[in-house]
Amino acid sequence: MIDVTVTNSPGWWMLKACRKREARLPRLEKLDAYHRGEPPLPTGNKAAGDAFKKIQKQSCTNLAELIVGSVRERVAIRDIRTATSGDQVDDKAWKIWLENGLDIEFADVLENMLALGDGYMIVGLDEDGQVAITGEDPRQVVTIHNPVRQSQVRAAVKVFHDPDVSKDYVYLYLPGGQIDEVTGAASNARRYVASRERRNKRTAIIFHAAGFSWDEDFGGAEGEELSHPLVPVVRFRNRRGVGEFEPHIDILDRINHDVYNRMVIAIYQAFKQRAIQVDEAEAEDGNGHELDNLEDVLTSDPGSWLQLPFNSKVWESTQADLQGILSASADDIKLLAAVTRRPMSLFAPDNQSAEGASFTREGLTFAVEDKQVRAGQGLVDVFHLAFLTLGDEDRADKTSIVVGFKPAERYSITDKASAGTQAVSVLSKRTTMREVYQFTPTEIEQAEAEAADELLLMQEVTPAGGNQA
Repeated sequence: MIDVTVTNSPGWWMLKACRKREARLPRLEKLDAYHRGEPPLPTGNKAAGDAFKKIQKQSCTNLAELIVGSVRERVAIRDIRTATSGDQVDDKAWKIWLENGLDIEFADVLENMLALGDGYMIVGLDEDGQVAITGEDPRQVVTIHNPVRQSQVRAAVKVFHDPDVSKDYVYLYLPGGQIDEVTGAASNARRYVASRERRNKRTAIIFHAAGFSWDEDFGGAEGEELSHPLVPVVRFRNRRGVGEFEPHIDILDRINHDVYNRMVIAIYQAFKQRAIQVDEAEAEDGNGHELDNLEDVLTSDPGSWLQLPFNSKVWESTQADLQGILSASADDIKLLAAVTRRPMSLFAPDNQSAEGASFTREGLTFAVEDKQVRAGQGLVDVFHLAFLTLGDEDRADKTSIVVGFKPAERYSITDKASAGTQAVSVLSKRTTMREVYQFTPTEIEQAEAEAADELLLMQEVTPAGGNQA
Protein backbone atom coordinates (compact mmCIF):
# COMPACT_ATOMS: atom_id res chain seq x y z
CA MET A 1 0.00 0.00 0.00
CA ILE A 2 1.23 3.49 -0.86
CA ASP A 3 0.90 6.32 1.66
CA VAL A 4 -0.83 9.26 -0.05
CA THR A 5 -1.64 11.32 3.06
CA VAL A 6 1.68 13.12 3.55
CA THR A 7 1.72 16.37 1.56
CA ASN A 8 4.42 16.56 -1.15
CA SER A 9 5.40 12.92 -0.64
CA PRO A 10 5.79 10.68 -3.72
CA GLY A 11 2.48 8.97 -2.94
CA TRP A 12 0.72 12.31 -2.57
CA TRP A 13 2.03 13.54 -5.95
CA MET A 14 1.17 10.22 -7.59
CA LEU A 15 -2.43 10.43 -6.42
CA LYS A 16 -2.71 14.09 -7.48
CA ALA A 17 -1.33 13.45 -10.98
CA CYS A 18 -3.39 10.29 -11.52
CA ARG A 19 -6.60 12.06 -10.54
CA LYS A 20 -5.82 14.79 -13.08
CA ARG A 21 -5.26 12.17 -15.79
CA GLU A 22 -8.44 10.28 -14.95
CA ALA A 23 -10.54 13.47 -14.91
CA ARG A 24 -9.64 14.37 -18.49
CA LEU A 25 -9.93 10.88 -19.98
CA PRO A 26 -13.59 11.25 -21.13
CA ARG A 27 -12.73 14.42 -23.07
CA LEU A 28 -9.66 12.86 -24.69
CA GLU A 29 -11.57 9.71 -25.65
CA LYS A 30 -14.28 11.84 -27.26
CA LEU A 31 -11.74 13.82 -29.30
CA ASP A 32 -9.94 10.64 -30.29
CA ALA A 33 -13.22 9.14 -31.52
CA TYR A 34 -13.81 12.16 -33.76
CA HIS A 35 -10.22 11.98 -35.02
CA ARG A 36 -10.56 8.26 -35.81
CA GLY A 37 -13.74 8.93 -37.77
CA GLU A 38 -16.07 7.44 -35.17
CA PRO A 39 -18.09 10.43 -33.90
CA PRO A 40 -21.52 10.00 -32.28
CA LEU A 41 -24.09 8.81 -34.80
CA PRO A 42 -26.33 11.58 -36.20
CA THR A 43 -29.40 10.30 -34.32
CA GLY A 44 -29.65 8.66 -30.94
CA ASN A 45 -32.41 6.16 -31.70
CA LYS A 46 -31.39 3.15 -29.61
CA ALA A 47 -34.11 1.03 -31.20
CA ALA A 48 -32.61 1.39 -34.68
CA GLY A 49 -31.78 -1.87 -36.39
CA ASP A 50 -28.37 -2.91 -37.65
CA ALA A 51 -29.23 -1.98 -41.24
CA PHE A 52 -30.26 1.52 -40.20
CA LYS A 53 -27.16 1.92 -38.03
CA LYS A 54 -25.10 1.16 -41.11
CA ILE A 55 -26.73 4.15 -42.81
CA GLN A 56 -25.93 6.28 -39.77
CA LYS A 57 -22.30 5.18 -39.93
CA GLN A 58 -22.02 5.90 -43.65
CA SER A 59 -23.29 9.44 -43.17
CA CYS A 60 -20.28 10.41 -41.00
CA THR A 61 -17.40 12.15 -42.78
CA ASN A 62 -14.01 12.30 -41.05
CA LEU A 63 -13.29 16.01 -41.45
CA ALA A 64 -11.53 16.14 -38.06
CA GLU A 65 -8.60 14.10 -39.33
CA LEU A 66 -8.40 16.35 -42.39
CA ILE A 67 -8.17 19.45 -40.19
CA VAL A 68 -5.36 17.89 -38.17
CA GLY A 69 -3.51 16.32 -41.09
CA SER A 70 -3.44 19.49 -43.18
CA VAL A 71 -1.15 21.06 -40.56
CA ARG A 72 0.75 18.00 -39.37
CA GLU A 73 1.89 17.10 -42.88
CA ARG A 74 3.51 20.53 -43.33
CA VAL A 75 5.51 20.51 -40.08
CA ALA A 76 8.85 18.81 -40.71
CA ILE A 77 12.27 19.21 -39.08
CA ARG A 78 15.14 20.41 -41.26
CA ASP A 79 18.09 20.68 -38.86
CA ILE A 80 19.17 21.00 -35.23
CA ARG A 81 21.97 23.32 -34.09
CA THR A 82 23.65 23.77 -30.72
CA ALA A 83 26.30 26.01 -29.13
CA THR A 84 29.10 23.73 -30.33
CA SER A 85 27.97 23.60 -33.97
CA GLY A 86 27.27 27.27 -34.60
CA ASP A 87 25.54 27.77 -37.95
CA GLN A 88 26.12 24.16 -38.99
CA VAL A 89 24.03 21.11 -38.20
CA ASP A 90 25.00 19.45 -34.93
CA ASP A 91 25.97 15.91 -35.92
CA LYS A 92 25.50 14.53 -32.42
CA ALA A 93 22.01 16.02 -32.10
CA TRP A 94 21.04 14.75 -35.53
CA LYS A 95 22.37 11.29 -34.64
CA ILE A 96 20.12 11.26 -31.57
CA TRP A 97 17.22 12.27 -33.83
CA LEU A 98 17.86 9.42 -36.26
CA GLU A 99 18.63 6.73 -33.65
CA ASN A 100 15.36 7.41 -31.85
CA GLY A 101 13.30 7.48 -35.05
CA LEU A 102 12.00 10.92 -34.19
CA ASP A 103 10.71 11.50 -37.70
CA ILE A 104 7.92 9.10 -36.71
CA GLU A 105 7.82 9.74 -32.96
CA PHE A 106 7.62 13.51 -33.37
CA ALA A 107 4.93 13.19 -36.06
CA ASP A 108 2.82 11.11 -33.66
CA VAL A 109 3.36 13.57 -30.81
CA LEU A 110 2.43 16.46 -33.08
CA GLU A 111 -0.73 14.63 -34.16
CA ASN A 112 -1.71 14.11 -30.51
CA MET A 113 -1.02 17.77 -29.82
CA LEU A 114 -3.22 18.90 -32.71
CA ALA A 115 -6.04 16.39 -32.18
CA LEU A 116 -6.18 16.10 -28.39
CA GLY A 117 -4.63 19.38 -27.26
CA ASP A 118 -1.50 17.87 -25.68
CA GLY A 119 1.36 15.58 -26.65
CA TYR A 120 4.31 14.36 -24.58
CA MET A 121 7.86 13.13 -24.90
CA ILE A 122 9.93 11.38 -22.23
CA VAL A 123 13.75 11.44 -22.23
CA GLY A 124 15.76 8.67 -20.56
CA LEU A 125 18.49 6.10 -21.05
CA ASP A 126 18.19 2.66 -22.64
CA GLU A 127 19.95 -0.53 -21.59
CA ASP A 128 23.09 0.47 -23.52
CA GLY A 129 23.37 3.86 -21.88
CA GLN A 130 22.16 5.72 -24.97
CA VAL A 131 19.56 8.47 -24.93
CA ALA A 132 16.03 7.14 -25.43
CA ILE A 133 13.33 9.61 -26.49
CA THR A 134 9.76 8.32 -26.76
CA GLY A 135 6.52 9.91 -27.88
CA GLU A 136 3.70 9.48 -25.38
CA ASP A 137 -0.09 9.40 -25.55
CA PRO A 138 -1.81 12.12 -23.44
CA ARG A 139 -4.24 9.48 -22.18
CA GLN A 140 -1.31 7.77 -20.45
CA VAL A 141 0.84 10.75 -19.45
CA VAL A 142 0.09 13.94 -17.54
CA THR A 143 2.22 16.74 -16.11
CA ILE A 144 1.59 19.18 -13.25
CA HIS A 145 3.01 22.65 -13.79
CA ASN A 146 3.83 25.66 -11.69
CA PRO A 147 0.73 27.88 -12.17
CA VAL A 148 2.91 31.01 -12.16
CA ARG A 149 5.51 29.67 -14.59
CA GLN A 150 4.09 26.96 -16.82
CA SER A 151 7.52 25.93 -18.11
CA GLN A 152 8.34 24.46 -14.69
CA VAL A 153 7.13 20.88 -14.28
CA ARG A 154 6.45 19.95 -10.67
CA ALA A 155 5.52 16.33 -11.31
CA ALA A 156 4.73 13.92 -14.13
CA VAL A 157 3.05 10.53 -14.31
CA LYS A 158 2.91 7.80 -16.93
CA VAL A 159 0.35 5.01 -16.57
CA PHE A 160 0.38 1.87 -18.71
CA HIS A 161 -0.27 -1.89 -18.72
CA ASP A 162 2.41 -4.44 -19.62
CA PRO A 163 0.62 -7.53 -21.00
CA ASP A 164 3.79 -9.64 -20.98
CA VAL A 165 4.03 -9.55 -17.19
CA SER A 166 0.30 -8.86 -16.55
CA LYS A 167 1.02 -5.74 -14.53
CA ASP A 168 -0.16 -2.14 -14.35
CA TYR A 169 2.60 0.43 -13.86
CA VAL A 170 2.57 4.02 -12.67
CA TYR A 171 5.79 5.98 -13.26
CA LEU A 172 6.15 9.15 -11.19
CA TYR A 173 8.82 11.76 -11.94
CA LEU A 174 9.67 14.41 -9.36
CA PRO A 175 12.24 17.21 -9.83
CA GLY A 176 15.37 17.76 -7.76
CA GLY A 177 16.98 21.10 -7.12
CA GLN A 178 17.25 21.00 -3.33
CA ILE A 179 20.70 22.16 -2.16
CA ASP A 180 22.71 19.74 -0.06
CA GLU A 181 23.99 21.50 3.07
CA VAL A 182 27.28 19.56 3.03
CA THR A 183 28.28 19.49 -0.63
CA GLY A 184 26.33 22.53 -1.80
CA ALA A 185 25.21 20.60 -4.91
CA ALA A 186 21.62 20.48 -6.14
CA SER A 187 19.84 17.16 -5.86
CA ASN A 188 18.78 15.29 -8.99
CA ALA A 189 15.29 14.32 -10.06
CA ARG A 190 13.94 10.91 -9.12
CA ARG A 191 11.65 8.32 -10.65
CA TYR A 192 9.27 6.25 -8.53
CA VAL A 193 7.49 3.19 -9.89
CA ALA A 194 4.32 1.63 -8.46
CA SER A 195 2.80 -1.56 -9.84
CA ARG A 196 0.07 -4.14 -9.34
CA GLU A 197 -0.81 -7.43 -10.98
CA ARG A 198 -3.83 -7.37 -13.30
CA ARG A 199 -4.69 -9.80 -16.07
CA ASN A 200 -7.81 -8.01 -17.34
CA LYS A 201 -6.41 -5.16 -19.41
CA ARG A 202 -9.71 -4.22 -21.04
CA THR A 203 -10.69 -1.78 -18.33
CA ALA A 204 -9.00 1.58 -17.77
CA ILE A 205 -6.27 1.86 -15.15
CA ILE A 206 -7.56 3.71 -12.10
CA PHE A 207 -5.02 4.42 -9.37
CA HIS A 208 -5.90 3.26 -5.85
CA ALA A 209 -3.33 3.54 -3.11
CA ALA A 210 -4.45 0.24 -1.58
CA GLY A 211 -4.08 -1.65 -4.85
CA PHE A 212 -0.58 -0.49 -5.79
CA SER A 213 2.77 -0.90 -4.07
CA TRP A 214 6.26 0.44 -4.73
CA ASP A 215 8.08 -1.81 -7.20
CA GLU A 216 11.33 -3.12 -5.71
CA ASP A 217 12.80 -3.69 -9.17
CA PHE A 218 12.83 0.10 -9.61
CA GLY A 219 14.20 1.20 -6.27
CA GLY A 220 11.13 0.62 -4.12
CA ALA A 221 9.94 3.52 -1.97
CA GLU A 222 13.24 5.36 -2.47
CA GLY A 223 12.91 5.40 -6.25
CA GLU A 224 15.76 5.88 -8.71
CA GLU A 225 17.97 8.94 -9.10
CA LEU A 226 18.26 10.56 -12.53
CA SER A 227 21.36 12.29 -13.91
CA HIS A 228 19.94 15.83 -13.76
CA PRO A 229 17.50 17.85 -11.60
CA LEU A 230 14.69 18.25 -14.17
CA VAL A 231 11.57 16.19 -14.77
CA PRO A 232 12.34 14.36 -18.05
CA VAL A 233 8.82 14.78 -19.44
CA VAL A 234 8.09 17.51 -22.02
CA ARG A 235 4.59 18.67 -22.83
CA PHE A 236 3.72 19.80 -26.36
CA ARG A 237 0.71 22.02 -25.85
CA ASN A 238 -1.60 23.27 -28.59
CA ARG A 239 -3.07 26.76 -28.50
CA ARG A 240 -5.27 27.12 -25.38
CA GLY A 241 -4.73 23.42 -24.71
CA VAL A 242 -7.55 22.29 -27.02
CA GLY A 243 -7.60 20.24 -30.20
CA GLU A 244 -7.69 21.92 -33.59
CA PHE A 245 -11.27 20.84 -34.25
CA GLU A 246 -12.50 20.80 -30.65
CA PRO A 247 -14.12 24.28 -30.73
CA HIS A 248 -15.91 23.32 -33.96
CA ILE A 249 -17.45 19.98 -32.97
CA ASP A 250 -20.95 21.43 -33.32
CA ILE A 251 -20.30 22.24 -36.99
CA LEU A 252 -18.89 18.75 -37.59
CA ASP A 253 -22.02 17.24 -36.03
CA ARG A 254 -24.23 19.50 -38.12
CA ILE A 255 -22.49 18.45 -41.34
CA ASN A 256 -22.88 14.77 -40.45
CA HIS A 257 -26.55 15.36 -39.61
CA ASP A 258 -27.14 17.04 -42.98
CA VAL A 259 -25.52 14.14 -44.80
CA TYR A 260 -27.56 11.69 -42.72
CA ASN A 261 -30.83 13.45 -43.64
CA ARG A 262 -29.86 13.44 -47.29
CA MET A 263 -29.13 9.71 -47.24
CA VAL A 264 -32.41 8.90 -45.49
CA ILE A 265 -34.39 10.93 -48.01
CA ALA A 266 -32.48 9.40 -50.92
CA ILE A 267 -33.10 5.87 -49.71
CA TYR A 268 -36.70 6.13 -48.50
CA GLN A 269 -38.27 9.13 -50.24
CA ALA A 270 -36.22 10.25 -53.23
CA PHE A 271 -38.02 8.18 -55.86
CA LYS A 272 -41.64 8.42 -56.81
CA GLN A 273 -44.03 6.35 -54.74
CA ARG A 274 -47.30 4.92 -56.14
CA ALA A 275 -50.49 3.95 -54.34
CA ILE A 276 -54.05 2.84 -55.15
CA GLN A 277 -56.91 4.51 -53.37
CA VAL A 278 -59.84 2.10 -53.20
CA ASP A 279 -62.54 0.99 -50.84
CA GLU A 280 -61.52 -2.59 -50.13
CA ALA A 281 -65.08 -3.52 -49.28
CA GLU A 282 -66.09 -2.72 -52.86
CA ALA A 283 -62.90 -3.76 -54.62
CA GLU A 284 -63.74 -5.98 -57.60
CA ASP A 285 -61.88 -7.14 -60.66
CA GLY A 286 -63.17 -6.75 -64.18
CA ASN A 287 -65.31 -9.92 -63.86
CA GLY A 288 -67.22 -8.73 -60.80
CA HIS A 289 -65.25 -10.82 -58.32
CA GLU A 290 -64.09 -9.22 -55.09
CA LEU A 291 -60.32 -8.75 -54.59
CA ASP A 292 -59.14 -10.01 -51.22
CA ASN A 293 -55.43 -9.25 -51.73
CA LEU A 294 -54.12 -5.97 -53.25
CA GLU A 295 -50.41 -6.60 -52.63
CA ASP A 296 -49.63 -7.66 -56.20
CA VAL A 297 -51.83 -5.18 -58.05
CA LEU A 298 -48.89 -2.93 -59.01
CA THR A 299 -45.90 -4.85 -60.34
CA SER A 300 -42.61 -3.72 -61.83
CA ASP A 301 -42.56 -6.32 -64.60
CA PRO A 302 -42.43 -4.36 -67.92
CA GLY A 303 -44.30 -7.16 -69.72
CA SER A 304 -47.20 -7.39 -67.29
CA TRP A 305 -50.69 -5.85 -67.42
CA LEU A 306 -52.00 -3.96 -64.43
CA GLN A 307 -55.45 -5.07 -63.29
CA LEU A 308 -56.97 -2.37 -61.09
CA PRO A 309 -60.12 -2.56 -58.98
CA PHE A 310 -63.23 -0.84 -60.28
CA ASN A 311 -63.42 2.91 -59.42
CA SER A 312 -59.84 2.88 -58.05
CA LYS A 313 -57.61 5.95 -58.15
CA VAL A 314 -53.86 5.81 -58.73
CA TRP A 315 -51.73 8.28 -56.74
CA GLU A 316 -48.09 9.12 -57.50
CA SER A 317 -45.80 11.25 -55.34
CA THR A 318 -43.33 13.80 -56.62
CA GLN A 319 -39.61 13.13 -56.38
CA ALA A 320 -37.94 14.59 -53.29
CA ASP A 321 -35.80 17.68 -53.90
CA LEU A 322 -32.36 17.33 -52.24
CA GLN A 323 -30.99 20.65 -53.45
CA GLY A 324 -31.82 22.46 -50.22
CA ILE A 325 -29.98 19.93 -48.08
CA LEU A 326 -27.00 19.95 -50.46
CA SER A 327 -26.81 23.73 -50.23
CA ALA A 328 -27.01 23.60 -46.43
CA SER A 329 -24.15 21.08 -46.31
CA ALA A 330 -22.03 23.26 -48.60
CA ASP A 331 -22.68 26.30 -46.39
CA ASP A 332 -21.68 24.38 -43.26
CA ILE A 333 -18.46 23.19 -44.92
CA LYS A 334 -17.65 26.79 -45.88
CA LEU A 335 -18.16 27.84 -42.26
CA LEU A 336 -15.88 25.02 -41.10
CA ALA A 337 -13.18 26.14 -43.55
CA ALA A 338 -13.50 29.71 -42.30
CA VAL A 339 -13.30 29.01 -38.56
CA THR A 340 -10.41 26.53 -38.91
CA ARG A 341 -8.53 28.77 -41.40
CA ARG A 342 -8.16 25.89 -43.84
CA PRO A 343 -8.42 26.24 -47.62
CA MET A 344 -11.88 25.44 -48.90
CA SER A 345 -10.29 23.13 -51.46
CA LEU A 346 -9.33 20.77 -48.62
CA PHE A 347 -12.98 20.05 -47.85
CA ALA A 348 -14.75 20.63 -51.17
CA PRO A 349 -12.61 21.38 -54.23
CA ASP A 350 -14.18 24.08 -56.38
CA ASN A 351 -13.25 27.05 -58.52
CA GLN A 352 -12.40 29.77 -56.03
CA SER A 353 -11.28 33.22 -57.03
CA ALA A 354 -7.51 33.79 -57.07
CA GLU A 355 -7.78 36.28 -54.21
CA GLY A 356 -9.87 33.96 -52.06
CA ALA A 357 -7.57 31.00 -52.71
CA SER A 358 -4.53 33.10 -51.78
CA PHE A 359 -6.18 34.28 -48.56
CA THR A 360 -7.11 30.80 -47.36
CA ARG A 361 -3.68 29.44 -48.30
CA GLU A 362 -2.08 32.18 -46.21
CA GLY A 363 -4.31 31.20 -43.28
CA LEU A 364 -3.01 27.63 -43.45
CA THR A 365 0.58 28.89 -43.71
CA PHE A 366 0.18 31.06 -40.61
CA ALA A 367 -1.39 28.16 -38.72
CA VAL A 368 1.57 25.92 -39.61
CA GLU A 369 4.05 28.57 -38.52
CA ASP A 370 2.25 28.88 -35.17
CA LYS A 371 2.55 25.12 -34.62
CA GLN A 372 6.23 25.24 -35.56
CA VAL A 373 6.85 27.80 -32.82
CA ARG A 374 4.98 25.77 -30.21
CA ALA A 375 6.41 22.40 -31.21
CA GLY A 376 9.88 23.91 -31.66
CA GLN A 377 10.00 25.02 -28.03
CA GLY A 378 9.09 21.51 -26.95
CA LEU A 379 11.88 20.01 -29.07
CA VAL A 380 14.37 22.47 -27.58
CA ASP A 381 13.38 21.20 -24.12
CA VAL A 382 13.71 17.59 -25.33
CA PHE A 383 17.29 18.07 -26.57
CA HIS A 384 18.17 20.11 -23.50
CA LEU A 385 17.14 17.09 -21.40
CA ALA A 386 18.90 14.68 -23.77
CA PHE A 387 22.27 16.44 -23.44
CA LEU A 388 21.83 16.81 -19.67
CA THR A 389 21.20 13.07 -19.52
CA LEU A 390 24.47 12.46 -21.41
CA GLY A 391 26.36 14.97 -19.26
CA ASP A 392 27.16 17.15 -22.27
CA GLU A 393 26.97 20.57 -20.62
CA ASP A 394 28.14 22.51 -23.69
CA ARG A 395 25.42 21.23 -25.98
CA ALA A 396 22.86 21.41 -23.16
CA ASP A 397 22.94 25.22 -23.28
CA LYS A 398 19.23 25.79 -23.84
CA THR A 399 19.62 29.29 -25.24
CA SER A 400 21.79 28.00 -28.10
CA ILE A 401 19.67 25.03 -29.19
CA VAL A 402 17.93 25.91 -32.46
CA VAL A 403 15.42 23.64 -34.19
CA GLY A 404 15.04 24.43 -37.89
CA PHE A 405 11.82 23.60 -39.71
CA LYS A 406 11.17 23.17 -43.38
CA PRO A 407 9.23 26.13 -44.82
CA ALA A 408 5.52 26.15 -44.09
CA GLU A 409 4.82 27.00 -47.72
CA ARG A 410 6.30 24.70 -50.35
CA TYR A 411 7.30 26.20 -53.68
CA SER A 412 6.93 24.68 -57.13
CA ILE A 413 9.96 23.78 -59.25
CA THR A 414 9.21 26.74 -61.52
CA ASP A 415 9.10 29.18 -58.59
CA LYS A 416 12.33 27.79 -57.17
CA ALA A 417 14.17 28.08 -60.48
CA SER A 418 12.97 31.63 -61.05
CA ALA A 419 13.87 32.81 -57.54
CA GLY A 420 17.16 30.91 -57.57
CA THR A 421 18.48 32.75 -60.64
CA GLN A 422 17.65 36.08 -58.99
CA ALA A 423 19.19 35.15 -55.64
CA VAL A 424 22.59 34.10 -57.00
CA SER A 425 23.92 37.65 -57.01
CA VAL A 426 22.66 38.38 -53.48
CA LEU A 427 22.89 35.17 -51.43
CA SER A 428 25.55 32.52 -51.09
CA LYS A 429 24.99 29.20 -52.83
CA ARG A 430 24.44 27.41 -49.53
CA THR A 431 21.85 29.96 -48.38
CA THR A 432 20.12 29.81 -51.78
CA MET A 433 19.88 26.03 -51.57
CA ARG A 434 18.48 26.22 -48.05
CA GLU A 435 16.04 29.13 -48.33
CA VAL A 436 15.04 29.13 -52.01
CA TYR A 437 15.37 25.52 -53.10
CA GLN A 438 14.35 24.30 -49.61
CA PHE A 439 17.08 21.66 -49.40
CA THR A 440 17.65 19.74 -46.19
CA PRO A 441 21.17 19.76 -44.64
CA THR A 442 21.82 16.30 -46.06
CA GLU A 443 20.73 17.42 -49.52
CA ILE A 444 22.94 20.52 -49.29
CA GLU A 445 25.97 18.43 -48.38
CA GLN A 446 25.24 16.04 -51.23
CA ALA A 447 24.86 18.94 -53.71
CA GLU A 448 28.13 20.51 -52.57
CA ALA A 449 29.95 17.17 -52.82
CA GLU A 450 28.61 16.61 -56.32
CA ALA A 451 29.60 20.16 -57.33
CA ALA A 452 33.13 19.52 -56.03
CA ASP A 453 33.32 16.25 -57.99
CA GLU A 454 32.21 18.02 -61.16
CA LEU A 455 34.82 20.75 -60.66
CA LEU A 456 37.55 18.16 -60.15
CA LEU A 457 36.43 16.30 -63.27
CA MET A 458 36.51 19.49 -65.33
CA GLN A 459 40.05 20.24 -64.12
CA GLU A 460 41.16 16.76 -65.19
CA VAL A 461 39.54 17.09 -68.62
CA THR A 462 40.80 20.65 -69.15
CA PRO A 463 44.22 21.08 -67.44
CA ALA A 464 45.10 24.58 -66.24
CA GLY A 465 46.92 26.61 -68.92
CA GLY A 466 46.29 24.03 -71.64
CA ASN A 467 43.74 23.30 -74.30
CA GLN A 468 41.29 20.49 -74.30
CA ALA A 469 42.67 17.56 -76.38
